[in-house]
Amino acid sequence: MRGRTPCGPDTGEAGFGTSYEFGLTRTVRDAAHLLDAVNGPAIGDKYTAPPPRRPYADELQRPPQPLRVAFTTQAWSGVPVDSEVADAVCLTARTLETMGHHPCDASPAIDWDAVMHSSVAGMIAIAAPYLLAPRPPNARKLEAVSRQILDDAKKLSALDLVSAFAAQNQVTRSVGTFFATHDLLVTPTLAQLPAPHGTLDYDDPAHTTRSWLESLFAYGPFTKIFNISGQPAISLPLAQSHSGLPIGVQIVAPYGREDLLFQIAAQLEQALPWASRIPHSSLRRSRDGSAEPEIES
Repeated sequence: MRGRTPCGPDTGEAGFGTSYEFGLTRTVRDAAHLLDAVNGPAIGDKYTAPPPRRPYADELQRPPQPLRVAFTTQAWSGVPVDSEVADAVCLTARTLETMGHHPCDASPAIDWDAVMHSSVAGMIAIAAPYLLAPRPPNARKLEAVSRQILDDAKKLSALDLVSAFAAQNQVTRSVGTFFATHDLLVTPTLAQLPAPHGTLDYDDPAHTTRSWLESLFAYGPFTKIFNISGQPAISLPLAQSHSGLPIGVQIVAPYGREDLLFQIAAQLEQALPWASRIPHSSLRRSRDGSAEPEIES
């Protein structure tokens, strides 16, 4: 969430406020303890989030009151959503209903053109510091998309940036309005099952900055909105495809309400546990003791 963890001291607004770092954990408990360890603003941070009411680890044992939970399986960009992915979201909504919450099919009114406009500017924000560095990057050592983004950063005008900030504000206001009447939003994490490595070719010279983002959002159109708007979100591997691939479900809360995310995530981890799942690919030990890949057919 914007302002929950520090992004400095070298930058005050990573990605124009859309990029904040955290970590990938295996359990909800570990995520809560990690956020307890790293949350809070650094001295001089541009954005600061409201302080937590109590340690996030304590939220795991505090079931929330019945919540108004919206869910959607429709991507704001209009890209198709895999049926197994959609089923995982519906399963999550039914599970939350059995816990006493109140699910409904609803989502924010999002202007996808505004999302794309803001996202392109965010990529430029990541690239620009490299152009300002004492030693600019050597284009011959970069992949094609990186070269294109750096070229676009050189051409961007002040008016282009102001226009992108207006688009970001439009998305942020729409999402904020939605959470005035809903406590949580449940969506897919990805629209499709995880793609094989190399499917998204970062070294394709045919890509523009926008077309590269469009290719990413064809797989993952649900998460970027909340990078732009600043709401906290968590992705949980609540289902598994028939082929054995993990299916993530994203849960989004109003600004400053990570406590709700941890409370709900802890409930879902108990109801739809993932710790015992074994992927179809594993490691076996050879005679000399080294690990070798073992792929099940």
